[in-house]
Amino acid sequence: MQIPSLRRMIGQMLLAGFPGAVMPDAQALRLMEEYSVGNFILFARNIGSAVETARVCGALSEAVYAKTGFAPFLAVDQEGGAVLRAHERSLAFPGAMALAAATHAAAGGDVSPIREVGRRVGNALRALGMNVNFAPVLDVNSEPQNPVIGVRAYGDSPATVTACGLAMAEGLRAGGVLPVFKHFPGHGNVSVDSHIGLPVNDAPRAALERTEWATFSAGVSRFGMDAGVMTAHLVCRALEGGKDVPGTLSPRAVTALLRQTFGFSGLVFTDCMEMGALTALYDPGEAAVRAVEAGCDVLTISHTFEAVAHAADALQSAVESGRIPEARIEASFRRILAVKERLGLLGPQQADPAAAEAAASDAEAARFHAELAGKSITLLSGAVDPALAELRAQVRILAPEAYAQTGAELDAPRVNLAGMAAARFGWHAQTVSEEAHAPTPGSFAANVLCLRNARFSAWQQALLRRLEAVPVPLVVVLLGGPYDLQLVRRADAVIAAYEYTRLSAGAVLAALETGAFPGECPVRGVRVSPECPAL
Repeated sequence: MQIPSLRRMIGQMLLAGFPGAVMPDAQALRLMEEYSVGNFILFARNIGSAVETARVCGALSEAVYAKTGFAPFLAVDQEGGAVLRAHERSLAFPGAMALAAATHAAAGGDVSPIREVGRRVGNALRALGMNVNFAPVLDVNSEPQNPVIGVRAYGDSPATVTACGLAMAEGLRAGGVLPVFKHFPGHGNVSVDSHIGLPVNDAPRAALERTEWATFSAGVSRFGMDAGVMTAHLVCRALEGGKDVPGTLSPRAVTALLRQTFGFSGLVFTDCMEMGALTALYDPGEAAVRAVEAGCDVLTISHTFEAVAHAADALQSAVESGRIPEARIEASFRRILAVKERLGLLGPQQADPAAAEAAASDAEAARFHAELAGKSITLLSGAVDPALAELRAQVRILAPEAYAQTGAELDAPRVNLAGMAAARFGWHAQTVSEEAHAPTPGSFAANVLCLRNARFSAWQQALLRRLEAVPVPLVVVLLGGPYDLQLVRRADAVIAAYEYTRLSAGAVLAALETGAFPGECPVRGVRVSPECPAL
Protein backbone atom coordinates (compact mmCIF):
# COMPACT_ATOMS: atom_id res chain seq x y z
CA MET A 1 0.00 0.00 0.00
CA GLN A 2 1.29 3.44 -0.93
CA ILE A 3 1.27 5.77 2.07
CA PRO A 4 -0.58 9.01 1.23
CA SER A 5 0.51 12.49 2.19
CA LEU A 6 0.69 13.53 5.82
CA ARG A 7 -2.34 15.78 5.31
CA ARG A 8 -4.42 12.88 4.05
CA MET A 9 -3.35 10.56 6.85
CA ILE A 10 -4.33 13.22 9.40
CA GLY A 11 -7.65 13.60 7.58
CA GLN A 12 -8.37 9.92 8.22
CA MET A 13 -7.85 10.58 11.93
CA LEU A 14 -10.61 13.19 12.06
CA LEU A 15 -14.31 12.49 12.66
CA ALA A 16 -16.23 15.73 12.18
CA GLY A 17 -19.75 17.00 12.64
CA PHE A 18 -21.64 19.19 10.22
CA PRO A 19 -24.81 21.29 10.57
CA GLY A 20 -27.13 20.27 7.75
CA ALA A 21 -29.70 17.58 7.01
CA VAL A 22 -29.24 17.74 3.24
CA MET A 23 -26.25 17.32 0.99
CA PRO A 24 -24.19 18.99 -0.22
CA ASP A 25 -23.47 20.55 3.18
CA ALA A 26 -21.08 23.48 2.84
CA GLN A 27 -19.17 22.76 6.06
CA ALA A 28 -18.75 19.06 5.29
CA LEU A 29 -17.51 19.78 1.77
CA ARG A 30 -15.11 22.44 3.00
CA LEU A 31 -13.69 20.03 5.60
CA MET A 32 -13.07 17.45 2.88
CA GLU A 33 -11.58 19.97 0.48
CA GLU A 34 -9.30 21.87 2.85
CA TYR A 35 -8.39 19.15 5.39
CA SER A 36 -9.15 15.82 3.65
CA VAL A 37 -11.47 14.91 6.54
CA GLY A 38 -12.29 11.25 6.06
CA ASN A 39 -15.05 10.57 8.61
CA PHE A 40 -18.22 12.19 9.95
CA ILE A 41 -20.59 11.92 12.90
CA LEU A 42 -24.35 12.41 12.59
CA PHE A 43 -26.65 13.95 15.16
CA ALA A 44 -30.41 14.46 15.20
CA ARG A 45 -29.81 17.71 13.30
CA ASN A 46 -28.53 15.66 10.35
CA ILE A 47 -31.19 12.94 10.43
CA GLY A 48 -34.63 13.16 8.84
CA SER A 49 -36.79 10.33 7.56
CA ALA A 50 -35.11 7.04 6.74
CA VAL A 51 -35.13 7.87 3.03
CA GLU A 52 -33.71 11.35 3.63
CA THR A 53 -31.02 9.99 5.96
CA ALA A 54 -29.97 7.32 3.49
CA ARG A 55 -29.58 9.98 0.82
CA VAL A 56 -27.51 12.19 3.12
CA CYS A 57 -25.25 9.28 4.10
CA GLY A 58 -24.94 8.11 0.52
CA ALA A 59 -24.01 11.54 -0.80
CA LEU A 60 -21.58 12.10 2.07
CA SER A 61 -19.95 8.72 1.52
CA GLU A 62 -19.67 9.33 -2.21
CA ALA A 63 -18.05 12.73 -1.68
CA VAL A 64 -15.55 11.42 0.88
CA TYR A 65 -14.59 8.50 -1.34
CA ALA A 66 -14.08 10.78 -4.32
CA LYS A 67 -11.85 13.06 -2.25
CA THR A 68 -9.85 10.55 -0.19
CA GLY A 69 -10.09 7.19 -1.96
CA PHE A 70 -11.72 5.55 1.09
CA ALA A 71 -15.29 5.43 2.29
CA PRO A 72 -15.87 7.25 5.59
CA PHE A 73 -16.73 6.10 9.04
CA LEU A 74 -20.23 7.50 9.49
CA ALA A 75 -20.78 7.38 13.24
CA VAL A 76 -23.78 7.96 15.47
CA ASP A 77 -24.69 7.85 19.18
CA GLN A 78 -27.54 5.32 19.06
CA GLU A 79 -27.42 4.03 22.64
CA GLY A 80 -31.16 3.63 23.15
CA GLY A 81 -33.47 5.28 25.65
CA ALA A 82 -32.99 9.03 25.83
CA VAL A 83 -29.75 8.89 23.80
CA LEU A 84 -30.97 8.36 20.27
CA ARG A 85 -30.16 10.36 17.15
CA ALA A 86 -32.55 8.42 14.87
CA HIS A 87 -35.98 8.12 16.51
CA GLU A 88 -38.06 6.76 13.66
CA ARG A 89 -40.19 3.69 14.37
CA SER A 90 -38.00 0.57 14.77
CA LEU A 91 -34.90 2.71 15.37
CA ALA A 92 -36.20 3.60 18.86
CA PHE A 93 -35.37 1.05 21.56
CA PRO A 94 -34.96 0.95 25.35
CA GLY A 95 -31.77 2.23 26.93
CA ALA A 96 -29.17 0.28 28.86
CA MET A 97 -30.65 0.13 32.36
CA ALA A 98 -34.13 -0.59 31.01
CA LEU A 99 -32.77 -3.51 28.97
CA ALA A 100 -30.96 -4.86 32.02
CA ALA A 101 -34.19 -4.61 34.03
CA ALA A 102 -36.20 -6.32 31.30
CA THR A 103 -33.82 -9.28 31.12
CA HIS A 104 -33.18 -9.57 34.90
CA ALA A 105 -29.50 -9.33 34.04
CA ALA A 106 -28.36 -8.52 37.58
CA ALA A 107 -29.79 -11.85 38.73
CA GLY A 108 -28.09 -13.77 35.93
CA GLY A 109 -31.01 -13.59 33.49
CA ASP A 110 -30.82 -14.37 29.79
CA VAL A 111 -29.35 -11.36 27.97
CA SER A 112 -29.86 -12.75 24.47
CA PRO A 113 -32.71 -10.27 23.84
CA ILE A 114 -30.14 -7.48 24.20
CA ARG A 115 -28.01 -9.17 21.55
CA GLU A 116 -31.06 -9.30 19.29
CA VAL A 117 -31.75 -5.59 19.85
CA GLY A 118 -28.18 -4.86 18.83
CA ARG A 119 -28.48 -6.95 15.68
CA ARG A 120 -31.70 -5.26 14.61
CA VAL A 121 -30.34 -1.80 15.36
CA GLY A 122 -27.08 -2.58 13.57
CA ASN A 123 -28.95 -3.75 10.48
CA ALA A 124 -31.10 -0.62 10.50
CA LEU A 125 -28.18 1.76 10.96
CA ARG A 126 -26.23 0.09 8.17
CA ALA A 127 -29.28 0.32 5.90
CA LEU A 128 -29.41 4.06 6.60
CA GLY A 129 -25.72 4.34 5.70
CA MET A 130 -24.09 4.51 9.13
CA ASN A 131 -21.37 2.03 10.09
CA VAL A 132 -20.08 3.02 13.57
CA ASN A 133 -22.24 3.18 16.70
CA PHE A 134 -20.83 4.87 19.79
CA ALA A 135 -22.35 2.18 22.02
CA PRO A 136 -22.54 0.21 24.23
CA VAL A 137 -21.82 2.12 27.41
CA LEU A 138 -19.51 0.01 29.60
CA ASP A 139 -19.47 2.46 32.49
CA VAL A 140 -20.43 0.97 35.86
CA ASN A 141 -22.71 3.57 37.44
CA SER A 142 -21.59 3.21 41.04
CA GLU A 143 -22.26 6.89 41.91
CA PRO A 144 -25.99 7.66 42.30
CA GLN A 145 -25.26 11.39 41.93
CA ASN A 146 -23.72 10.88 38.49
CA PRO A 147 -25.50 13.47 36.32
CA VAL A 148 -24.58 12.19 32.86
CA ILE A 149 -24.34 8.37 32.96
CA GLY A 150 -27.02 7.10 35.35
CA VAL A 151 -29.46 4.93 33.40
CA ARG A 152 -27.17 4.99 30.35
CA ALA A 153 -25.28 2.28 32.27
CA TYR A 154 -26.63 -1.26 32.44
CA GLY A 155 -26.22 -1.27 36.20
CA ASP A 156 -23.91 -0.75 39.15
CA SER A 157 -21.95 -4.01 39.01
CA PRO A 158 -19.20 -4.99 36.54
CA ALA A 159 -20.81 -8.41 36.00
CA THR A 160 -24.14 -6.93 34.91
CA VAL A 161 -22.54 -4.29 32.70
CA THR A 162 -20.20 -6.81 31.07
CA ALA A 163 -22.93 -9.34 30.31
CA CYS A 164 -25.30 -6.76 28.83
CA GLY A 165 -22.73 -4.58 27.11
CA LEU A 166 -20.98 -7.43 25.35
CA ALA A 167 -24.33 -8.85 24.23
CA MET A 168 -25.21 -5.48 22.69
CA ALA A 169 -21.80 -5.28 21.01
CA GLU A 170 -22.18 -8.78 19.56
CA GLY A 171 -25.51 -7.80 18.07
CA LEU A 172 -24.26 -4.54 16.59
CA ARG A 173 -21.30 -6.28 15.01
CA ALA A 174 -23.56 -8.99 13.59
CA GLY A 175 -25.64 -6.19 12.10
CA GLY A 176 -22.65 -4.82 10.22
CA VAL A 177 -21.77 -1.92 12.52
CA LEU A 178 -18.62 -1.30 14.55
CA PRO A 179 -19.55 -1.08 18.25
CA VAL A 180 -17.52 1.38 20.32
CA PHE A 181 -17.17 0.80 24.06
CA LYS A 182 -17.40 3.95 26.13
CA HIS A 183 -16.33 5.89 28.20
CA PHE A 184 -12.82 4.64 29.00
CA PRO A 185 -11.35 4.64 31.67
CA GLY A 186 -14.82 4.65 33.25
CA HIS A 187 -17.34 7.49 33.74
CA GLY A 188 -19.61 5.82 36.30
CA ASN A 189 -18.06 6.89 39.60
CA VAL A 190 -18.04 10.67 39.17
CA SER A 191 -20.48 13.48 39.93
CA VAL A 192 -19.54 15.98 37.18
CA ASP A 193 -20.78 16.00 33.57
CA SER A 194 -17.74 16.11 31.27
CA HIS A 195 -19.77 18.10 28.75
CA ILE A 196 -19.46 20.93 31.27
CA GLY A 197 -16.46 20.33 33.56
CA LEU A 198 -13.66 17.92 34.38
CA PRO A 199 -14.81 14.87 36.40
CA VAL A 200 -12.33 13.33 38.86
CA ASN A 201 -12.39 9.75 40.14
CA ASP A 202 -10.40 9.45 43.39
CA ALA A 203 -10.87 5.69 43.81
CA PRO A 204 -7.73 3.66 44.57
CA ARG A 205 -6.23 1.64 41.74
CA ALA A 206 -7.42 -1.69 43.15
CA ALA A 207 -11.02 -0.43 43.10
CA LEU A 208 -10.61 0.87 39.56
CA GLU A 209 -9.32 -2.51 38.42
CA ARG A 210 -12.27 -4.33 40.02
CA THR A 211 -14.96 -1.96 38.81
CA GLU A 212 -14.29 0.72 36.17
CA TRP A 213 -11.69 -1.19 34.16
CA ALA A 214 -13.04 -4.74 34.40
CA THR A 215 -15.74 -4.17 31.80
CA PHE A 216 -13.37 -2.63 29.25
CA SER A 217 -10.78 -5.33 29.78
CA ALA A 218 -13.43 -7.98 29.10
CA GLY A 219 -14.73 -6.12 26.06
CA VAL A 220 -11.43 -5.61 24.26
CA SER A 221 -10.35 -9.14 25.10
CA ARG A 222 -13.49 -10.55 23.49
CA PHE A 223 -13.66 -8.29 20.41
CA GLY A 224 -10.16 -7.15 19.47
CA MET A 225 -10.36 -5.04 16.30
CA ASP A 226 -14.09 -5.78 15.89
CA ALA A 227 -14.91 -3.05 18.40
CA GLY A 228 -13.56 0.38 19.16
CA VAL A 229 -13.03 2.17 22.45
CA MET A 230 -14.01 5.76 23.18
CA THR A 231 -11.97 7.73 25.69
CA ALA A 232 -13.50 9.95 28.34
CA HIS A 233 -12.39 13.41 29.44
CA LEU A 234 -12.12 12.41 33.10
CA VAL A 235 -9.32 11.92 35.57
CA CYS A 236 -8.43 8.71 37.40
CA ARG A 237 -5.95 10.10 39.89
CA ALA A 238 -4.65 6.69 40.96
CA LEU A 239 -3.65 6.07 37.35
CA GLU A 240 -2.11 9.52 36.91
CA GLY A 241 -0.04 9.60 40.08
CA GLY A 242 -2.35 12.16 41.64
CA LYS A 243 -2.27 14.51 38.64
CA ASP A 244 -5.37 15.79 36.86
CA VAL A 245 -4.76 14.46 33.34
CA PRO A 246 -7.97 13.62 31.43
CA GLY A 247 -8.07 10.09 30.06
CA THR A 248 -8.29 11.31 26.45
CA LEU A 249 -4.95 13.08 26.86
CA SER A 250 -3.30 10.45 29.06
CA PRO A 251 -0.54 8.13 27.73
CA ARG A 252 -0.97 6.16 30.97
CA ALA A 253 -4.63 5.52 30.21
CA VAL A 254 -4.56 4.98 26.44
CA THR A 255 -1.12 3.55 25.68
CA ALA A 256 -0.01 1.94 28.94
CA LEU A 257 -3.34 0.63 30.25
CA LEU A 258 -5.54 0.11 27.20
CA ARG A 259 -2.92 -0.86 24.62
CA GLN A 260 -0.21 -2.53 26.68
CA THR A 261 -1.97 -3.95 29.73
CA PHE A 262 -5.29 -4.86 28.08
CA GLY A 263 -3.67 -5.68 24.74
CA PHE A 264 -6.13 -3.64 22.66
CA SER A 265 -5.23 -3.51 18.96
CA GLY A 266 -8.33 -1.75 17.64
CA LEU A 267 -9.28 1.88 17.16
CA VAL A 268 -9.34 4.40 19.97
CA PHE A 269 -11.88 7.17 19.36
CA THR A 270 -12.08 10.27 21.52
CA ASP A 271 -15.24 11.68 22.95
CA CYS A 272 -16.03 15.06 21.44
CA MET A 273 -12.99 17.32 21.70
CA GLU A 274 -15.26 20.38 22.05
CA MET A 275 -16.64 19.32 25.42
CA GLY A 276 -16.13 21.63 28.36
CA ALA A 277 -13.80 19.27 30.24
CA LEU A 278 -11.13 19.79 27.54
CA THR A 279 -11.83 23.29 26.26
CA ALA A 280 -11.28 24.64 29.78
CA LEU A 281 -7.76 23.20 29.69
CA TYR A 282 -6.41 23.58 26.15
CA ASP A 283 -7.17 25.14 22.80
CA PRO A 284 -8.42 22.66 20.16
CA GLY A 285 -5.04 22.31 18.48
CA GLU A 286 -3.05 21.53 21.62
CA ALA A 287 -5.75 19.14 22.85
CA ALA A 288 -5.61 17.28 19.53
CA VAL A 289 -1.83 16.94 19.68
CA ARG A 290 -1.96 15.66 23.26
CA ALA A 291 -4.70 13.15 22.38
CA VAL A 292 -2.56 11.70 19.58
CA GLU A 293 0.48 11.67 21.85
CA ALA A 294 -1.62 9.72 24.35
CA GLY A 295 -2.39 7.09 21.72
CA CYS A 296 -5.80 8.04 20.29
CA ASP A 297 -6.49 7.20 16.66
CA VAL A 298 -9.67 9.11 15.72
CA LEU A 299 -10.48 12.57 17.08
CA THR A 300 -14.18 13.31 17.33
CA ILE A 301 -14.95 17.01 16.75
CA SER A 302 -18.70 17.27 16.59
CA HIS A 303 -19.64 20.83 15.83
CA THR A 304 -17.48 23.63 14.45
CA PHE A 305 -15.30 23.95 11.37
CA GLU A 306 -12.80 26.02 13.32
CA ALA A 307 -12.12 23.29 15.91
CA VAL A 308 -11.43 20.74 13.15
CA ALA A 309 -9.17 23.20 11.34
CA HIS A 310 -7.18 23.95 14.49
CA ALA A 311 -6.76 20.24 15.21
CA ALA A 312 -5.62 19.38 11.68
CA ASP A 313 -3.20 22.30 11.48
CA ALA A 314 -1.75 21.58 14.93
CA LEU A 315 -1.16 17.91 14.12
CA GLN A 316 0.52 18.82 10.85
CA SER A 317 2.78 21.33 12.65
CA ALA A 318 3.56 18.84 15.44
CA VAL A 319 4.85 16.32 12.90
CA GLU A 320 6.80 18.92 10.93
CA SER A 321 8.44 20.20 14.12
CA GLY A 322 9.34 16.69 15.28
CA ARG A 323 7.08 16.74 18.33
CA ILE A 324 5.07 13.81 16.89
CA PRO A 325 6.95 11.28 14.71
CA GLU A 326 5.31 10.75 11.33
CA ALA A 327 5.44 7.02 12.10
CA ARG A 328 2.94 7.68 14.92
CA ILE A 329 0.45 9.16 12.43
CA GLU A 330 1.08 6.29 10.03
CA ALA A 331 0.35 3.75 12.78
CA SER A 332 -3.11 5.21 13.37
CA PHE A 333 -3.70 5.48 9.62
CA ARG A 334 -2.94 1.77 9.17
CA ARG A 335 -5.25 0.82 12.06
CA ILE A 336 -8.03 2.94 10.57
CA LEU A 337 -7.66 1.29 7.17
CA ALA A 338 -7.58 -2.17 8.75
CA VAL A 339 -10.91 -1.53 10.47
CA LYS A 340 -12.39 0.05 7.35
CA GLU A 341 -11.42 -3.07 5.44
CA ARG A 342 -13.24 -5.23 8.02
CA LEU A 343 -16.34 -3.05 7.55
CA GLY A 344 -16.09 -3.12 3.75
CA LEU A 345 -15.29 0.58 3.53
CA LEU A 346 -12.28 0.53 1.22
CA GLY A 347 -14.54 0.85 -1.83
CA PRO A 348 -17.45 3.12 -2.73
CA GLN A 349 -20.72 2.69 -0.84
CA GLN A 350 -24.19 2.67 -2.38
CA ALA A 351 -27.20 4.37 -0.79
CA ASP A 352 -30.44 2.37 -0.93
CA PRO A 353 -33.34 4.56 0.27
CA ALA A 354 -35.83 1.71 -0.21
CA ALA A 355 -33.81 -0.59 2.06
CA ALA A 356 -33.51 2.21 4.62
CA GLU A 357 -37.27 2.74 4.64
CA ALA A 358 -37.88 -1.00 5.01
CA ALA A 359 -35.48 -1.21 7.96
CA ALA A 360 -36.96 1.81 9.74
CA SER A 361 -40.53 0.58 9.24
CA ASP A 362 -39.85 -2.98 10.43
CA ALA A 363 -43.01 -3.52 12.46
CA GLU A 364 -41.76 -6.72 14.06
CA ALA A 365 -38.61 -4.97 15.34
CA ALA A 366 -40.72 -2.10 16.70
CA ARG A 367 -42.94 -4.61 18.54
CA PHE A 368 -39.90 -6.38 19.93
CA HIS A 369 -38.52 -3.13 21.31
CA ALA A 370 -41.91 -2.16 22.78
CA GLU A 371 -42.24 -5.56 24.46
CA LEU A 372 -38.83 -5.13 26.09
CA ALA A 373 -39.85 -1.67 27.29
CA GLY A 374 -42.91 -3.27 28.87
CA LYS A 375 -40.80 -5.96 30.52
CA SER A 376 -38.54 -3.31 32.07
CA ILE A 377 -41.18 -1.62 34.24
CA THR A 378 -40.37 -2.46 37.85
CA LEU A 379 -42.38 -2.21 41.06
CA LEU A 380 -39.80 -1.09 43.60
CA SER A 381 -42.13 -0.92 46.59
CA GLY A 382 -45.72 -1.31 47.63
CA ALA A 383 -48.66 -2.29 45.43
CA VAL A 384 -50.82 -0.61 42.81
CA ASP A 385 -54.60 -0.69 43.20
CA PRO A 386 -55.91 -2.45 40.05
CA ALA A 387 -58.91 -0.10 40.02
CA LEU A 388 -56.70 2.97 39.65
CA ALA A 389 -56.89 3.06 35.85
CA GLU A 390 -60.69 3.02 35.96
CA LEU A 391 -61.21 5.96 38.31
CA ARG A 392 -60.98 8.46 35.45
CA ALA A 393 -61.01 12.12 36.57
CA GLN A 394 -60.85 11.09 40.23
CA VAL A 395 -57.13 10.44 39.67
CA ARG A 396 -54.73 13.35 39.31
CA ILE A 397 -51.45 12.67 37.45
CA LEU A 398 -48.61 15.18 37.63
CA ALA A 399 -45.64 14.80 35.28
CA PRO A 400 -42.94 16.97 33.74
CA GLU A 401 -42.31 16.97 30.02
CA ALA A 402 -39.36 14.99 28.71
CA TYR A 403 -36.60 17.08 27.20
CA ALA A 404 -32.82 16.90 26.82
CA GLN A 405 -31.27 17.14 30.31
CA THR A 406 -27.59 16.64 29.41
CA GLY A 407 -25.32 17.10 26.42
CA ALA A 408 -25.72 13.41 25.63
CA GLU A 409 -29.46 13.79 24.99
CA LEU A 410 -29.32 16.32 22.16
CA ASP A 411 -32.69 16.93 20.53
CA ALA A 412 -34.54 14.25 22.51
CA PRO A 413 -38.23 14.28 21.49
CA ARG A 414 -40.65 15.84 23.95
CA VAL A 415 -42.94 13.40 25.75
CA ASN A 416 -45.77 14.27 28.14
CA LEU A 417 -46.86 11.30 30.25
CA ALA A 418 -49.59 13.32 31.95
CA GLY A 419 -51.23 14.06 28.63
CA MET A 420 -50.89 10.44 27.54
CA ALA A 421 -52.57 9.27 30.76
CA ALA A 422 -55.41 11.74 30.29
CA ALA A 423 -56.02 10.46 26.77
CA ARG A 424 -55.88 6.79 27.84
CA PHE A 425 -57.58 6.79 31.23
CA GLY A 426 -59.40 10.10 31.47
CA TRP A 427 -57.26 11.13 34.45
CA HIS A 428 -56.90 14.76 35.44
CA ALA A 429 -53.54 15.72 33.92
CA GLN A 430 -51.16 18.42 35.14
CA THR A 431 -47.87 19.15 33.41
CA VAL A 432 -45.42 20.42 36.02
CA SER A 433 -42.19 22.36 35.69
CA GLU A 434 -39.80 24.39 37.80
CA GLU A 435 -41.83 27.48 36.97
CA ALA A 436 -45.25 25.92 37.68
CA HIS A 437 -45.46 22.95 39.99
CA ALA A 438 -48.10 23.79 42.60
CA PRO A 439 -50.73 21.01 42.49
CA THR A 440 -53.97 22.12 40.92
CA PRO A 441 -56.70 22.49 43.57
CA GLY A 442 -59.41 19.92 43.90
CA SER A 443 -60.35 16.72 45.66
CA PHE A 444 -58.95 13.53 44.12
CA ALA A 445 -59.19 9.88 45.09
CA ALA A 446 -55.50 9.30 44.28
CA ASN A 447 -52.39 11.07 43.04
CA VAL A 448 -49.84 9.75 40.56
CA LEU A 449 -46.59 11.71 40.61
CA CYS A 450 -43.97 11.22 37.91
CA LEU A 451 -40.43 12.27 38.79
CA ARG A 452 -37.48 12.56 36.44
CA ASN A 453 -34.10 12.44 38.20
CA ALA A 454 -35.53 14.35 41.15
CA ARG A 455 -32.31 13.92 43.14
CA PHE A 456 -30.98 16.82 41.04
CA SER A 457 -34.19 18.88 41.25
CA ALA A 458 -35.27 20.82 44.34
CA TRP A 459 -38.67 21.69 42.89
CA GLN A 460 -39.51 18.04 42.20
CA GLN A 461 -38.54 17.14 45.76
CA ALA A 462 -40.75 19.94 47.07
CA LEU A 463 -43.67 18.67 44.99
CA LEU A 464 -43.12 15.14 46.31
CA ARG A 465 -43.27 16.41 49.89
CA ARG A 466 -46.53 18.27 49.22
CA LEU A 467 -48.22 15.21 47.74
CA GLU A 468 -46.91 12.90 50.47
CA ALA A 469 -48.79 15.10 52.93
CA VAL A 470 -52.12 14.68 51.09
CA PRO A 471 -54.15 11.89 52.81
CA VAL A 472 -54.99 9.92 49.66
CA PRO A 473 -53.14 7.07 47.92
CA LEU A 474 -49.95 8.16 46.16
CA VAL A 475 -48.17 6.33 43.34
CA VAL A 476 -44.70 7.58 42.41
CA VAL A 477 -43.28 6.82 38.96
CA LEU A 478 -39.53 7.26 38.49
CA LEU A 479 -38.85 8.29 34.88
CA GLY A 480 -35.08 8.26 35.27
CA GLY A 481 -32.65 6.87 37.78
CA PRO A 482 -34.19 4.43 40.28
CA TYR A 483 -31.90 6.13 42.80
CA ASP A 484 -34.76 8.61 43.39
CA LEU A 485 -36.41 5.90 45.49
CA GLN A 486 -34.31 7.16 48.40
CA LEU A 487 -36.23 10.46 48.29
CA VAL A 488 -39.63 8.87 48.87
CA ARG A 489 -40.90 8.91 52.46
CA ARG A 490 -44.52 7.88 51.94
CA ALA A 491 -46.09 6.21 48.91
CA ASP A 492 -48.44 3.33 48.25
CA ALA A 493 -46.27 2.25 45.33
CA VAL A 494 -43.04 3.29 43.66
CA ILE A 495 -42.51 2.28 40.03
CA ALA A 496 -39.25 2.48 38.07
CA ALA A 497 -39.33 3.11 34.31
CA TYR A 498 -35.59 4.02 33.99
CA GLU A 499 -36.07 6.61 31.20
CA TYR A 500 -38.54 9.11 29.83
CA THR A 501 -39.28 8.21 26.22
CA ARG A 502 -42.36 7.40 24.19
CA LEU A 503 -41.64 3.70 24.65
CA SER A 504 -41.21 3.89 28.42
CA ALA A 505 -44.19 6.20 28.91
CA GLY A 506 -46.43 3.81 26.99
CA ALA A 507 -45.04 0.89 28.99
CA VAL A 508 -45.81 2.65 32.31
CA LEU A 509 -49.44 3.21 31.31
CA ALA A 510 -49.79 -0.41 30.20
CA ALA A 511 -48.37 -1.61 33.53
CA LEU A 512 -50.76 0.61 35.49
CA GLU A 513 -53.65 -0.80 33.49
CA THR A 514 -52.70 -4.48 33.71
CA GLY A 515 -51.01 -4.53 37.11
CA ALA A 516 -48.02 -6.37 35.62
CA PHE A 517 -44.56 -5.11 36.61
CA PRO A 518 -42.12 -7.71 35.25
CA GLY A 519 -38.83 -5.81 35.51
CA GLU A 520 -36.06 -6.28 38.07
CA CYS A 521 -33.97 -3.31 39.09
CA PRO A 522 -30.28 -3.80 38.18
CA VAL A 523 -29.11 -1.36 40.86
CA ARG A 524 -28.37 -3.14 44.13
CA GLY A 525 -29.20 -0.31 46.51
CA VAL A 526 -32.81 -0.06 45.31
CA ARG A 527 -33.64 -3.67 44.50
CA VAL A 528 -36.72 -3.81 46.72
CA SER A 529 -39.20 -6.71 46.66
CA PRO A 530 -42.70 -5.88 45.34
CA GLU A 531 -44.08 -7.66 48.41
CA CYS A 532 -42.67 -4.99 50.72
CA PRO A 533 -45.25 -2.72 52.33
CA ALA A 534 -45.60 0.89 51.22
CA LEU A 535 -42.77 3.15 52.27
